[in-house]
Amino acid sequence: MKHVKLTLVLLFQLFIVAAFSGNEIYASEKGKILADQSVIMKDGTALATDIYIPAGEGPFPCILIRTPYNKKGTKGDCEWFQEKGFVVVTQDCRGKYGSQGKFYPWIHDRADGLETLEWIRGQEWFSGKIGTWGGSYVGYTQWAISDQVDVITPYVTGADMYDLFYPAGIFSLGLSFSWGFIVDAQETNSIPPEKSKASYSILPLSAAAEETIGKRSEFMDDWLKHENRDEYWQSQNHRGIAKADVISIAGWYDIFLLDQLADFEALNSNRNDDRLIVTYFRHGSPAMKNDYGGPTKTGEPGLLAKQYLMNHLQDEQSEIFVPPFKDTKYNLFIMERNEFYGADNWPPKAASFVNYYFGPNEYISTTILNDNTSLTYSYDPADPYPNLGGTAIGKNVGPALQNSNVDRKDQVVFESSELDSSLVLLGPISATLYVSSDVKSTDFYVCLQDVFENGDIVNIQEGGAKVNFDKDEIEQIDVDVWATGYQLNAGHKLRVVVCSSWFPRYNRNLNTGKPIFSATEIKVARQEVHFGPEYPSHITLPVLDLK
Repeated sequence: MKHVKLTLVLLFQLFIVAAFSGNEIYASEKGKILADQSVIMKDGTALATDIYIPAGEGPFPCILIRTPYNKKGTKGDCEWFQEKGFVVVTQDCRGKYGSQGKFYPWIHDRADGLETLEWIRGQEWFSGKIGTWGGSYVGYTQWAISDQVDVITPYVTGADMYDLFYPAGIFSLGLSFSWGFIVDAQETNSIPPEKSKASYSILPLSAAAEETIGKRSEFMDDWLKHENRDEYWQSQNHRGIAKADVISIAGWYDIFLLDQLADFEALNSNRNDDRLIVTYFRHGSPAMKNDYGGPTKTGEPGLLAKQYLMNHLQDEQSEIFVPPFKDTKYNLFIMERNEFYGADNWPPKAASFVNYYFGPNEYISTTILNDNTSLTYSYDPADPYPNLGGTAIGKNVGPALQNSNVDRKDQVVFESSELDSSLVLLGPISATLYVSSDVKSTDFYVCLQDVFENGDIVNIQEGGAKVNFDKDEIEQIDVDVWATGYQLNAGHKLRVVVCSSWFPRYNRNLNTGKPIFSATEIKVARQEVHFGPEYPSHITLPVLDLK
């Protein structure tokens, strides 16, 4: 009898193996995992999918994660949600890891996401409510279907890819090449750092992929060809479609910051439950270590987003906006002050926009000098002004020491006297420059910095603008210097640098006006920045009144 029972058990196990060949089932006290299931798209493409089903009786609310970075890497989050009573569906994007098809960033994510939602709604374990989870590219897959789910949690990400690849119309070279080369493969493989760095200087830019990874890249070629916002980019834009509740987590030094602020502002203003948290985050490893007061000051935005997601998918509601967070629409972290500021508007109503005017001899003040004058510098694309840290991607990003750039000649610098009291900045920063050049097409960048009492110079924020000169005249240009939440402390100095490159964060302008896909010729430009009552060049800072 014992032998018969053992035989039956073995037969049952063999049946399970036969029925799920290549589709394994793993069981634990948390529930079970259906691994490597195939969800078939309407065009016949099979997308590899793992399903985490909690213990107990269903049906259950569902959380969807779609990633190009290997669904196996989401296991920790999947098990966390599974233990809390959610089915988690995690899926490799088309053409990546276990999924069939051809990978082309962004293009298929709405259609594949919607068809996956249709499949989920037909499953017996599904209760009827669905949310999404994840950051960066995974966050974009959420925006792409945000009109068809109940809640989304986009984390350091964006809904409009043109804003990511061409902020202010300037190509995000470092991001596009370092990330593009890595993902233009069936699986994500690393490239030697020296090879990636060398690619930034290859001309024309369209030849860089073949020299770096040994083949042309269709989507990288397309990024280079489409310098303007056109139908190509509009097909990858899902800003403003959301019907889901939204908690969005951004970083002041993150590559998606500009994108993410615009995404949130595009939501219907009558929605009261949406939340945006902007903290000190960046998209990679930091150039400088700073814990900004530690978790008691910074909180745990990722855990907050998980709790928000759970609240919106389950009947039970818990109080989640507890210190250091505020129960307001916007939670805005002020770096160096190390606290969150709560606001229901962007920019915060308590922020006043103050002009700081430029002048010779490193002059910067709220007062305009009486005389019209100018400063000049030479910009050589063969020796571009290097970005140190900033809103880049990868290693050594975010706040970084700028002192090694101090002696460069391709810049003009403005610096205040020591501050008598702290200066708190919270909101978007802009600059108005009056400029001229001896070339017809070039760029200007404005870099806002903090000079510490010991002489350290740390970047706060940067931004650039393209300029096309119609005539040999002085042009007024507006520069979006992005936004910040930052406190300059008493004894520090406010410092502003105007230059013509911020490389390789942004592509260097070759000063010829030729398309970046094919341009190879380089021209040196003589740049001139004008000041005074007739040409009041200035930076506009969002000064927060905390009284």
